[in-house]
Amino acid sequence: MNMIREDEPPQENENTNPPPPVKQQPDSFSSLPDEIVENILARISKWDYPNLSLVSKRFLSLLSSPELYTTRSRIGTTEPCIYLCMERIKDLGLEWFTLWTKHAHVETLTDDHVQEDDLPIYNEYSLVPVPHESSLVPFMDRASAVVVGSEIYLFGATTVSEPLSSSVRILDCRSHTWRDGPSMLVARRCANAVFLDEKIYVFDGCGEDDTGMEVLDLKTKTWSPLLRDRDAVLEEHWLKTVVLEGKIYLITHTNYYYAYDPKEGTWEVVEVHGNNLGIGQLYCVSVIEGVMYSYSRNSRNLVWYDSKCKKWLDVKISNFELLMCNGRIVKILNHGGKLLVMWIYKFREYGGTLEWKFRCAKIVLEKRRGNEVWGEIEWPVTETKPSEMSRYNAQVISI
Repeated sequence: MNMIREDEPPQENENTNPPPPVKQQPDSFSSLPDEIVENILARISKWDYPNLSLVSKRFLSLLSSPELYTTRSRIGTTEPCIYLCMERIKDLGLEWFTLWTKHAHVETLTDDHVQEDDLPIYNEYSLVPVPHESSLVPFMDRASAVVVGSEIYLFGATTVSEPLSSSVRILDCRSHTWRDGPSMLVARRCANAVFLDEKIYVFDGCGEDDTGMEVLDLKTKTWSPLLRDRDAVLEEHWLKTVVLEGKIYLITHTNYYYAYDPKEGTWEVVEVHGNNLGIGQLYCVSVIEGVMYSYSRNSRNLVWYDSKCKKWLDVKISNFELLMCNGRIVKILNHGGKLLVMWIYKFREYGGTLEWKFRCAKIVLEKRRGNEVWGEIEWPVTETKPSEMSRYNAQVISI
Protein backbone atom coordinates (compact mmCIF):
# COMPACT_ATOMS: atom_id res chain seq x y z
CA MET A 1 0.00 0.00 0.00
CA ASN A 2 1.41 3.37 -0.97
CA MET A 3 1.36 5.78 1.93
CA ILE A 4 1.18 9.50 1.18
CA ARG A 5 2.73 11.76 3.71
CA GLU A 6 0.67 14.70 4.82
CA ASP A 7 3.52 17.13 4.10
CA GLU A 8 4.13 15.74 0.66
CA PRO A 9 2.66 17.92 -2.11
CA PRO A 10 0.19 16.19 -4.37
CA GLN A 11 1.47 15.04 -7.70
CA GLU A 12 0.53 17.28 -10.57
CA ASN A 13 -1.49 15.99 -13.47
CA GLU A 14 0.59 15.33 -16.50
CA ASN A 15 -1.88 17.45 -18.52
CA THR A 16 -1.22 20.98 -17.24
CA ASN A 17 -3.84 22.68 -19.45
CA PRO A 18 -6.90 23.81 -17.46
CA PRO A 19 -10.22 22.25 -18.44
CA PRO A 20 -12.28 24.31 -20.91
CA PRO A 21 -14.94 26.51 -19.29
CA VAL A 22 -18.45 25.20 -19.30
CA LYS A 23 -20.58 27.18 -21.74
CA GLN A 24 -23.74 28.31 -20.03
CA GLN A 25 -26.71 28.89 -22.24
CA PRO A 26 -28.15 32.39 -21.73
CA ASP A 27 -31.66 32.52 -20.38
CA SER A 28 -34.19 32.96 -23.14
CA PHE A 29 -36.49 36.01 -22.83
CA SER A 30 -39.43 33.70 -23.42
CA SER A 31 -38.47 31.70 -20.33
CA LEU A 32 -38.90 34.68 -18.00
CA PRO A 33 -42.00 34.73 -15.78
CA ASP A 34 -44.92 36.87 -16.92
CA GLU A 35 -44.43 39.23 -13.98
CA ILE A 36 -40.88 40.13 -15.10
CA VAL A 37 -41.82 40.46 -18.78
CA GLU A 38 -44.77 42.63 -17.82
CA ASN A 39 -42.50 44.90 -15.77
CA ILE A 40 -40.15 45.26 -18.74
CA LEU A 41 -42.96 46.02 -21.19
CA ALA A 42 -44.41 48.60 -18.80
CA ARG A 43 -41.22 50.65 -19.20
CA ILE A 44 -41.43 50.73 -22.99
CA SER A 45 -43.28 53.52 -24.83
CA LYS A 46 -46.72 52.52 -26.04
CA TRP A 47 -45.66 53.77 -29.45
CA ASP A 48 -43.88 50.40 -29.80
CA TYR A 49 -46.78 48.26 -28.54
CA PRO A 50 -48.46 47.62 -31.93
CA ASN A 51 -45.23 46.14 -33.33
CA LEU A 52 -44.44 44.23 -30.12
CA SER A 53 -47.88 42.64 -30.18
CA LEU A 54 -46.87 40.89 -33.42
CA VAL A 55 -43.94 39.09 -31.77
CA SER A 56 -46.01 36.30 -30.23
CA LYS A 57 -49.41 35.47 -28.80
CA ARG A 58 -47.90 35.78 -25.34
CA PHE A 59 -46.79 39.35 -26.03
CA LEU A 60 -50.21 40.19 -27.44
CA SER A 61 -51.85 38.82 -24.32
CA LEU A 62 -49.52 40.69 -21.94
CA LEU A 63 -49.81 43.97 -23.85
CA SER A 64 -53.61 43.85 -23.63
CA SER A 65 -53.82 42.89 -19.97
CA PRO A 66 -55.17 45.43 -17.42
CA GLU A 67 -52.35 44.44 -15.05
CA LEU A 68 -49.80 45.98 -17.46
CA TYR A 69 -51.48 49.39 -17.21
CA THR A 70 -51.70 49.10 -13.45
CA THR A 71 -47.93 48.57 -13.43
CA ARG A 72 -47.39 51.56 -15.75
CA SER A 73 -49.40 53.73 -13.39
CA ARG A 74 -47.53 52.44 -10.32
CA ILE A 75 -44.03 53.04 -11.72
CA GLY A 76 -44.95 56.35 -13.38
CA THR A 77 -44.55 55.45 -17.06
CA THR A 78 -48.03 56.40 -18.27
CA GLU A 79 -48.23 58.41 -21.49
CA PRO A 80 -50.99 60.55 -23.00
CA CYS A 81 -52.81 58.75 -25.82
CA ILE A 82 -55.25 60.31 -28.28
CA TYR A 83 -58.55 58.45 -28.80
CA LEU A 84 -60.30 59.37 -32.05
CA CYS A 85 -63.92 58.68 -32.93
CA MET A 86 -64.90 59.12 -36.58
CA GLU A 87 -68.16 58.72 -38.47
CA ARG A 88 -67.96 57.40 -42.03
CA ILE A 89 -69.63 59.45 -44.77
CA LYS A 90 -70.94 56.52 -46.83
CA ASP A 91 -72.81 54.47 -44.25
CA LEU A 92 -72.56 56.64 -41.08
CA GLY A 93 -70.70 53.80 -39.38
CA LEU A 94 -68.42 54.59 -36.47
CA GLU A 95 -64.72 53.90 -36.12
CA TRP A 96 -62.62 54.32 -32.97
CA PHE A 97 -58.82 54.65 -33.12
CA THR A 98 -55.86 55.29 -30.87
CA LEU A 99 -53.35 57.76 -32.29
CA TRP A 100 -49.76 57.50 -31.08
CA THR A 101 -46.99 59.71 -32.40
CA LYS A 102 -43.34 58.73 -32.19
CA HIS A 103 -41.17 61.04 -30.12
CA ALA A 104 -39.51 63.36 -32.61
CA HIS A 105 -36.85 66.03 -32.44
CA VAL A 106 -38.67 69.29 -31.78
CA GLU A 107 -37.91 72.05 -34.27
CA THR A 108 -38.37 75.79 -33.97
CA LEU A 109 -39.48 77.90 -36.93
CA THR A 110 -37.27 80.98 -37.06
CA ASP A 111 -38.41 82.34 -40.43
CA ASP A 112 -41.58 84.38 -39.93
CA HIS A 113 -42.19 84.28 -43.69
CA VAL A 114 -42.30 80.49 -44.01
CA GLN A 115 -45.06 79.31 -46.33
CA GLU A 116 -47.78 76.83 -45.42
CA ASP A 117 -46.50 74.35 -48.00
CA ASP A 118 -43.08 74.37 -46.31
CA LEU A 119 -44.30 73.36 -42.85
CA PRO A 120 -42.38 70.49 -41.26
CA ILE A 121 -44.83 67.58 -41.29
CA TYR A 122 -44.29 64.40 -39.29
CA ASN A 123 -45.82 61.22 -40.72
CA GLU A 124 -44.51 58.68 -38.22
CA TYR A 125 -47.62 57.79 -36.28
CA SER A 126 -49.57 54.74 -35.23
CA LEU A 127 -53.32 54.84 -35.95
CA VAL A 128 -54.67 51.62 -34.45
CA PRO A 129 -58.37 50.62 -34.69
CA VAL A 130 -60.11 49.96 -31.38
CA PRO A 131 -61.97 46.62 -31.67
CA HIS A 132 -65.67 46.84 -30.92
CA GLU A 133 -69.14 45.56 -31.72
CA SER A 134 -70.35 48.29 -34.05
CA SER A 135 -73.99 48.01 -33.05
CA LEU A 136 -73.19 48.87 -29.42
CA VAL A 137 -70.65 51.67 -29.85
CA PRO A 138 -71.88 55.29 -29.60
CA PHE A 139 -70.37 58.38 -31.16
CA MET A 140 -68.09 60.38 -28.87
CA ASP A 141 -69.83 63.75 -28.74
CA ARG A 142 -67.50 66.63 -27.87
CA ALA A 143 -69.60 67.74 -24.91
CA SER A 144 -70.95 64.54 -23.35
CA ALA A 145 -67.67 62.60 -23.22
CA VAL A 146 -65.93 62.57 -19.83
CA VAL A 147 -62.53 61.08 -18.99
CA VAL A 148 -62.22 59.41 -15.58
CA GLY A 149 -58.83 57.80 -15.07
CA SER A 150 -58.35 55.32 -17.90
CA GLU A 151 -62.04 55.28 -18.92
CA ILE A 152 -64.30 57.36 -21.18
CA TYR A 153 -67.93 57.89 -20.12
CA LEU A 154 -70.61 58.74 -22.73
CA PHE A 155 -74.06 59.95 -21.67
CA GLY A 156 -77.37 59.54 -23.46
CA ALA A 157 -77.86 60.01 -27.19
CA THR A 158 -74.80 61.59 -28.78
CA THR A 159 -76.24 62.75 -32.12
CA VAL A 160 -79.21 64.97 -32.95
CA SER A 161 -80.74 62.20 -35.08
CA GLU A 162 -81.05 59.81 -32.12
CA PRO A 163 -84.00 59.74 -29.70
CA LEU A 164 -83.46 60.89 -26.13
CA SER A 165 -81.74 58.25 -24.02
CA SER A 166 -80.78 57.75 -20.37
CA SER A 167 -78.06 55.22 -21.19
CA VAL A 168 -74.47 55.46 -20.00
CA ARG A 169 -71.70 53.70 -21.94
CA ILE A 170 -68.14 53.28 -20.61
CA LEU A 171 -64.99 52.45 -22.60
CA ASP A 172 -62.14 50.91 -20.61
CA CYS A 173 -59.09 52.14 -22.52
CA ARG A 174 -56.81 49.51 -20.97
CA SER A 175 -58.71 46.48 -22.26
CA HIS A 176 -60.76 48.25 -24.99
CA THR A 177 -63.97 46.78 -23.65
CA TRP A 178 -67.35 48.50 -23.33
CA ARG A 179 -69.81 48.19 -20.48
CA ASP A 180 -73.04 49.86 -19.33
CA GLY A 181 -73.05 52.34 -16.46
CA PRO A 182 -75.99 53.23 -14.20
CA SER A 183 -78.76 54.85 -16.25
CA MET A 184 -79.45 58.54 -15.77
CA LEU A 185 -82.61 59.83 -14.12
CA VAL A 186 -83.49 61.89 -17.22
CA ALA A 187 -83.25 60.92 -20.89
CA ARG A 188 -80.89 63.25 -22.77
CA ARG A 189 -79.38 64.01 -26.14
CA CYS A 190 -76.06 65.85 -26.72
CA ALA A 191 -75.74 66.66 -23.04
CA ASN A 192 -72.81 68.37 -21.32
CA ALA A 193 -70.85 66.57 -18.62
CA VAL A 194 -67.81 67.22 -16.39
CA PHE A 195 -65.86 65.26 -13.78
CA LEU A 196 -64.97 66.75 -10.38
CA ASP A 197 -64.08 65.14 -7.03
CA GLU A 198 -65.19 61.58 -7.87
CA LYS A 199 -68.51 62.78 -9.26
CA ILE A 200 -69.82 63.39 -12.78
CA TYR A 201 -72.17 66.31 -13.34
CA VAL A 202 -74.52 66.19 -16.35
CA PHE A 203 -76.34 69.24 -17.67
CA ASP A 204 -78.65 70.07 -20.54
CA GLY A 205 -79.82 67.90 -23.45
CA CYS A 206 -83.35 67.19 -22.16
CA GLY A 207 -85.26 68.38 -25.19
CA GLU A 208 -87.83 71.12 -24.58
CA ASP A 209 -87.06 71.17 -20.85
CA ASP A 210 -83.34 71.89 -20.83
CA THR A 211 -83.18 72.63 -17.11
CA GLY A 212 -82.62 69.09 -15.85
CA MET A 213 -79.31 68.52 -14.06
CA GLU A 214 -78.05 65.50 -12.16
CA VAL A 215 -74.90 64.11 -10.60
CA LEU A 216 -73.40 60.59 -10.57
CA ASP A 217 -71.49 59.53 -7.44
CA LEU A 218 -68.84 57.13 -8.75
CA LYS A 219 -68.30 55.58 -5.31
CA THR A 220 -71.94 54.62 -4.75
CA LYS A 221 -72.78 54.46 -8.50
CA THR A 222 -76.03 56.33 -7.89
CA TRP A 223 -77.60 59.38 -9.56
CA SER A 224 -79.08 62.36 -7.69
CA PRO A 225 -80.95 65.43 -8.98
CA LEU A 226 -78.89 68.62 -8.88
CA LEU A 227 -80.64 71.61 -7.37
CA ARG A 228 -80.19 74.90 -9.15
CA ASP A 229 -80.88 78.58 -8.68
CA ARG A 230 -83.59 79.47 -11.19
CA ASP A 231 -82.34 83.04 -11.45
CA ALA A 232 -78.83 81.89 -12.32
CA VAL A 233 -79.62 79.61 -15.25
CA LEU A 234 -80.95 80.81 -18.60
CA GLU A 235 -83.23 78.74 -20.76
CA GLU A 236 -80.72 78.02 -23.51
CA HIS A 237 -78.15 75.44 -24.56
CA TRP A 238 -74.73 75.60 -22.93
CA LEU A 239 -71.83 75.78 -25.33
CA LYS A 240 -69.39 74.19 -22.92
CA THR A 241 -69.01 73.01 -19.33
CA VAL A 242 -65.56 73.05 -17.77
CA VAL A 243 -63.99 72.74 -14.30
CA LEU A 244 -61.87 75.66 -13.11
CA GLU A 245 -60.63 76.39 -9.57
CA GLY A 246 -62.98 73.83 -8.03
CA LYS A 247 -66.07 75.28 -9.72
CA ILE A 248 -68.09 74.12 -12.74
CA TYR A 249 -68.42 76.84 -15.38
CA LEU A 250 -71.38 76.77 -17.74
CA ILE A 251 -70.38 78.88 -20.74
CA THR A 252 -73.17 80.30 -22.88
CA HIS A 253 -73.51 82.32 -26.08
CA THR A 254 -73.68 85.55 -24.11
CA ASN A 255 -71.18 87.52 -22.04
CA TYR A 256 -72.57 85.89 -18.91
CA TYR A 257 -71.23 82.59 -17.59
CA TYR A 258 -72.48 80.62 -14.61
CA ALA A 259 -70.28 79.03 -11.99
CA TYR A 260 -71.52 76.25 -9.70
CA ASP A 261 -69.66 75.50 -6.46
CA PRO A 262 -70.39 71.84 -5.53
CA LYS A 263 -69.02 72.20 -1.99
CA GLU A 264 -71.20 75.19 -1.20
CA GLY A 265 -74.08 74.19 -3.47
CA THR A 266 -74.28 77.77 -4.76
CA TRP A 267 -74.52 79.41 -8.18
CA GLU A 268 -72.68 82.55 -9.26
CA VAL A 269 -73.31 84.77 -12.26
CA VAL A 270 -70.00 85.70 -13.92
CA GLU A 271 -69.90 88.64 -16.33
CA VAL A 272 -67.16 88.40 -18.96
CA HIS A 273 -65.73 91.80 -19.93
CA GLY A 274 -64.64 92.56 -23.48
CA ASN A 275 -65.55 89.13 -24.80
CA ASN A 276 -63.49 88.94 -28.01
CA LEU A 277 -64.76 85.45 -28.79
CA GLY A 278 -67.89 86.84 -30.40
CA ILE A 279 -71.42 85.48 -30.14
CA GLY A 280 -71.39 81.74 -30.71
CA GLN A 281 -67.67 81.74 -31.49
CA LEU A 282 -66.52 79.48 -28.66
CA TYR A 283 -66.08 75.96 -30.00
CA CYS A 284 -64.02 74.09 -27.44
CA VAL A 285 -62.33 74.75 -24.11
CA SER A 286 -59.46 73.09 -22.27
CA VAL A 287 -57.91 73.70 -18.85
CA ILE A 288 -54.14 73.39 -18.28
CA GLU A 289 -52.56 74.13 -14.89
CA GLY A 290 -55.58 76.08 -13.72
CA VAL A 291 -55.91 78.23 -16.86
CA MET A 292 -58.81 77.98 -19.32
CA TYR A 293 -57.95 78.08 -23.04
CA SER A 294 -60.12 78.31 -26.14
CA TYR A 295 -59.99 79.32 -29.79
CA SER A 296 -61.41 82.64 -30.97
CA ARG A 297 -62.91 82.58 -34.44
CA ASN A 298 -62.94 86.38 -34.36
CA SER A 299 -59.18 86.81 -33.97
CA ARG A 300 -58.37 83.32 -35.36
CA ASN A 301 -56.06 82.81 -32.43
CA LEU A 302 -55.82 80.88 -29.18
CA VAL A 303 -57.14 82.76 -26.17
CA TRP A 304 -56.90 82.29 -22.40
CA TYR A 305 -59.30 83.32 -19.65
CA ASP A 306 -58.03 85.67 -16.94
CA SER A 307 -60.26 84.79 -13.99
CA LYS A 308 -59.15 87.90 -12.04
CA CYS A 309 -60.17 90.53 -14.59
CA LYS A 310 -62.71 88.15 -16.18
CA LYS A 311 -61.46 88.64 -19.73
CA TRP A 312 -60.45 86.45 -22.66
CA LEU A 313 -56.95 87.47 -23.80
CA ASP A 314 -54.93 86.39 -26.85
CA VAL A 315 -52.08 83.91 -26.41
CA LYS A 316 -48.85 85.38 -27.80
CA ILE A 317 -47.81 82.79 -30.39
CA SER A 318 -45.96 83.03 -33.70
CA ASN A 319 -46.86 81.19 -36.91
CA PHE A 320 -50.18 80.01 -35.46
CA GLU A 321 -52.00 81.29 -38.55
CA LEU A 322 -50.08 78.72 -40.61
CA LEU A 323 -51.72 75.90 -38.69
CA MET A 324 -55.17 77.19 -39.48
CA CYS A 325 -54.53 77.88 -43.17
CA ASN A 326 -57.21 76.05 -45.20
CA GLY A 327 -58.39 74.30 -42.06
CA ARG A 328 -60.84 74.39 -39.20
CA ILE A 329 -60.45 73.56 -35.53
CA VAL A 330 -61.80 70.21 -34.35
CA LYS A 331 -60.59 70.07 -30.75
CA ILE A 332 -58.12 71.49 -28.25
CA LEU A 333 -57.06 69.20 -25.41
CA ASN A 334 -54.67 68.90 -22.49
CA HIS A 335 -51.93 66.55 -23.71
CA GLY A 336 -49.69 65.92 -20.71
CA GLY A 337 -49.56 69.61 -19.77
CA LYS A 338 -49.24 70.83 -23.36
CA LEU A 339 -52.08 72.18 -25.47
CA LEU A 340 -52.98 69.78 -28.27
CA VAL A 341 -54.62 71.53 -31.22
CA MET A 342 -56.44 69.28 -33.70
CA TRP A 343 -57.87 70.47 -36.99
CA ILE A 344 -59.04 69.39 -40.43
CA TYR A 345 -56.83 70.56 -43.29
CA LYS A 346 -58.18 70.90 -46.84
CA PHE A 347 -55.89 70.28 -49.80
CA ARG A 348 -56.00 69.17 -53.43
CA GLU A 349 -54.70 65.79 -54.47
CA TYR A 350 -52.86 65.22 -57.75
CA GLY A 351 -55.46 65.67 -60.45
CA GLY A 352 -57.38 68.38 -58.60
CA THR A 353 -59.47 66.18 -56.30
CA LEU A 354 -60.35 67.96 -53.05
CA GLU A 355 -59.31 65.94 -49.99
CA TRP A 356 -59.05 66.40 -46.25
CA LYS A 357 -56.26 65.56 -43.84
CA PHE A 358 -56.24 65.42 -40.08
CA ARG A 359 -53.47 67.35 -38.32
CA CYS A 360 -52.49 67.89 -34.72
CA ALA A 361 -49.80 70.00 -33.06
CA LYS A 362 -48.63 70.44 -29.48
CA ILE A 363 -48.10 73.90 -28.01
CA VAL A 364 -45.98 74.64 -24.94
CA LEU A 365 -47.56 77.40 -22.84
CA GLU A 366 -45.80 79.77 -20.47
CA LYS A 367 -47.30 82.45 -18.25
CA ARG A 368 -45.04 85.52 -18.08
CA ARG A 369 -44.96 88.80 -16.26
CA GLY A 370 -47.27 91.52 -17.43
CA ASN A 371 -50.30 89.25 -17.47
CA GLU A 372 -49.30 87.52 -20.69
CA VAL A 373 -49.38 83.89 -21.82
CA TRP A 374 -46.92 82.85 -24.53
CA GLY A 375 -47.11 79.74 -26.63
CA GLU A 376 -44.53 77.92 -28.73
CA ILE A 377 -45.53 75.38 -31.36
CA GLU A 378 -43.62 72.12 -31.25
CA TRP A 379 -42.75 71.35 -34.85
CA PRO A 380 -43.16 69.14 -36.74
CA VAL A 381 -46.92 68.65 -36.66
CA THR A 382 -48.47 65.20 -37.09
CA GLU A 383 -50.57 64.57 -40.18
CA THR A 384 -52.85 61.61 -40.87
CA LYS A 385 -55.19 60.80 -43.73
CA PRO A 386 -57.92 58.47 -42.49
CA SER A 387 -60.70 57.19 -44.69
CA GLU A 388 -63.54 59.54 -45.61
CA MET A 389 -65.23 60.72 -42.45
CA SER A 390 -67.99 63.24 -41.81
CA ARG A 391 -67.46 63.86 -38.09
CA TYR A 392 -64.52 63.65 -35.72
CA ASN A 393 -63.96 63.94 -32.01
CA ALA A 394 -61.12 63.12 -29.66
CA GLN A 395 -60.08 62.72 -26.03
CA VAL A 396 -56.68 62.29 -24.38
CA ILE A 397 -56.21 59.44 -21.90
CA SER A 398 -53.08 58.80 -19.81
CA ILE A 399 -52.37 55.06 -19.84
